[in-house]
Parts: sequence; C-alpha cells; structure tokens
Amino acid sequence: MAILITDYLEDTVKTYPDKIAFVDRLHTITFCELRKRAFCVADSLIDRGLIKKPVLVFLEKSVECIVAFMGVAYSGNFYSPIDTKMPMERIEKIVGTLSPAVIITDEKHKEVATQFSNGAEVITIEKYNTGYDPQKVLNRTKKIIDTDVLYVLFTSGSTGMPKGVIINHRAVVDFTDWICKTYSFDENTVFGNQAQLYFDLSIQDVYAPLKTGATTVLIPNRMFIQPLRVWKTILECKVNTLVWIPSMISMFANLDILANVEKAPLEKVLFCGEVMPVKQLNYWIENYPKTIFANLYGPTECTEACTYFTINRRFNDDEVLPMGIACENSETIVLDEHEQLVTEPDHIGELYMRGTCLSLGYYNNPEKTKEAFVQNPLNNSYPELVYKTGDLVRYNEYGELVYVSRKDFQIKHRGYRIELGEIDAAATSISGIEYACCVFDSYEDKLILAYKGDVTEPEAKKQLEAKLQDYMVPTEYHRMDHMLFNLNGKVDRKAIEKIFCSPQN
Repeated sequence: MAILITDYLEDTVKTYPDKIAFVDRLHTITFCELRKRAFCVADSLIDRGLIKKPVLVFLEKSVECIVAFMGVAYSGNFYSPIDTKMPMERIEKIVGTLSPAVIITDEKHKEVATQFSNGAEVITIEKYNTGYDPQKVLNRTKKIIDTDVLYVLFTSGSTGMPKGVIINHRAVVDFTDWICKTYSFDENTVFGNQAQLYFDLSIQDVYAPLKTGATTVLIPNRMFIQPLRVWKTILECKVNTLVWIPSMISMFANLDILANVEKAPLEKVLFCGEVMPVKQLNYWIENYPKTIFANLYGPTECTEACTYFTINRRFNDDEVLPMGIACENSETIVLDEHEQLVTEPDHIGELYMRGTCLSLGYYNNPEKTKEAFVQNPLNNSYPELVYKTGDLVRYNEYGELVYVSRKDFQIKHRGYRIELGEIDAAATSISGIEYACCVFDSYEDKLILAYKGDVTEPEAKKQLEAKLQDYMVPTEYHRMDHMLFNLNGKVDRKAIEKIFCSPQN
C-alpha cells in the first residue's frame, strides 16, 4: 500500500520498467527513465539543503514537467506549477505569495524565469539527466510522511490575489486509489490528457500511471483549437480514456466531430470542472453507446473530485446531470442557512465536504483559510474541519446530489473556477478605469465587463489580456457613463447582471 506518491513509482518500476509512462509532442519516457531522472532532480535539491520548501515549476506541459514534479516529491519538497504563458503580473503575485526556494525551468524559459525569480535560484531541467546518489534520495524519502505537502495549486482569488491550495501526499494517494479502483484503470489504460498540469483535473493523468503502469499522452493545449488534430492523436496513440472538462467534450459534439471521424477505442470518458450539458453528453453516448461516462465534481480544495455519478440511465437534453454521491473516504454535508442538515429532496442548501481529500488550506493566507475551512457545524465535541464549498445543491428522488448554483460570485467558465473579483481588480488597476464589474452570463457562457472610464473597449480588452489568464479575459465590454451602486455604496453587481446578461441567466 502506497503511503507517498513516490511509492507508486517505486512499485511500478519493478513491474513495468521499460513500459512507456508519458508521451508528449517530442518525447516519451519509461517508468525506469522517469525514476532515474527524478532522482537526478531530487539529488540536486537535497544537495542544496532544501526540505519542505516550495519549488516553482515553470515548464510547458511535457514529460520534463512530470520529471520535475517527481524530483521535487522525492526530495521532500513540494511543487507549484505555473503556466509559461501566464501574464507576468499574475506570475509575480504567485511568486510573492509562494516565495519559492528554487525555480525549475528549461533553457527556453530561463531568461523569463530569471526576470520574476525575486532572488530564487533558477535551475534548468536539461542539466539533470545523469549523476545522482540513489541511496541519498531513498534516505530522504524515509523522512517524508503522508501529511507532508505534495503541491500547491494557485486558483483565482476574490481580492485579485491568487490563492495557493495546499494538497498533501495522503489526499492524492487516497484520490488516486479511489479513481483507479472505481473505474478499473490498469496497465492497459491510455489517458489522453487535456488539462494543463497546473489544473487539478490533471491529477489522475499524472498519478494513475505511476500506480497502475498506465500511459498518459500529454496532448498540447494549442492543439485543441483544431479538434481533428486532437482526434488524430487519440487514434495514433490508441487513447482509451479521457478525463476532460465538459466544455471541451461539448466542442466535439457541437462540431459533430464524432460522426465524421474514425472510431477511437474509448472505454471511459469522465468529465469534471463545470456543469456538463446533457444535450452534448447524449451526442457522445449515441456515438459511443458501450463507453462508460461519468460526471465528477470537486473543487481544488478537495484534491480533484469528491462526488461522482456514473451515467446509468437516460437523461433528456434539458435535464441536469446529478453530481452523484461522495467518493470513498469523503462525506457530503448539506446545510441550510441556519446550518441545519438538509436531507429532503429538492431542499436547497450549501455543500460542505469532509474527508481525506481536504486541502490543508491556502498557502501563506491564514485569513482565507479560516473562512473556508471551518469547524463542522454538526459537531461540537471535538475539532473537525470541513470545507465550505460555496456551492448550492439539492438531493433528487434517488438520493443523488444535484448542483444548483454558486452561493457567491465565484463561477465556473471553460472548466476553470474564477473569482469575478479578481477580474474586477485587474480591470480597475488599468489607468483610466474608475470602476469595473465583471458579471457572468451563464446562459450564454460568457464573461461581461461593465466599467466607467475613458479607456476604449478594445484597449480595455488588450490590457486585460496582459494581466489575466486567457480563460479569465471577458469577451464582452460595456463602457458606462455612470456606474451603478447599491445602498451600501458598493457596485451593484445584480443590477448590472439584469442589464447585460440574458433573461434566462
């Protein structure tokens, strides 16, 4: 039984040493090669006297990125991946919060990494191909326990500051064990990875192969603008398992791709990260009637998924898919506004989660941690933390959870969890904009920015593209003569939604 995620690789390399573990656009790596290269990275970090320190990984989605993750894990430190195309302003905020001891990058991105390093040493992954002391690394792993931090993933923050979600080894091992058992992942599984490696939806793509001997094909994200190229990769690599965001699955349905291409050997298609529209799901089921489809739900604070629903019956196009039931070793708690337990069907309450899946909190942010990770309102006998998801849910007649909406202004767009306040903060930081409010039209699935100032709409968009991730940049802009305020003197978000969002919103 694995205690640390490195235990997975130690076991699998004995059984499948020469089997391909990961494939990217240019390289492949076997389990044995992955272990050797990870040991090289770990050895160098140990030599620097680092343990339990943050290591920033600034690499494109690639085999090298996996090597870095595992090297950091073997060294007893924890990694935090960020996108090489992330706006510099956001990178600098993350670096300021994380204060990394080391930045791992490659020669291609070394100059950029040095610009935002803030004094951290920048090392390039290419240098660590040979030369390591295996006993030194193995001795270090003996000092690591399962509650030690494995990684910190940064999500959107309501004040404009990204939040670093802290996840330990135990949570990832627990999730990986559950998903591999539930969906029978094994050495014959071939994942077609869609999610970026800084997004929690990639967790099984990274760790299930280490546990089972499966293979993950890292599909370049830029390829998804040409879905036929993605499908060609799926066919060439004999991909049989997808864990994708619903908007990407929906794109293939909306373009009628599946009816016009060669059939792929798809055995399982899982989706997570946002609401999956049933109309597009039914299209997939019609084309792949023997494939297992499943809806997963879970915020980054719960590792990846904490509830699941394997599609076991027909749904009409206008129905809502259930979130299902709690994953093994997790518990769902639904409370009303008076913190009373909700058990009756169709009564709406906020979802709280407890279990091994829970994050340790937000890195270097005790205030936000205390707001989100609270004492279980149903237990006043001993300390027991639960996570307030901010999601409103209800039970259906089958006892399955069904998503209703967000409790606050945090939304899901293109599979990513976004705090609208971060977009507001970025917009108001632009010279010439006095007030700004971003709203989400859920019916049209678009971000809309209303603002007061003398900046033109094209210029506002251009500047936000330099400040925000692409999935956070609004698609629609409205320059207002007068900003709307509520009685408390705050920007009236609801009034702006009524003006600019679809009536069905």
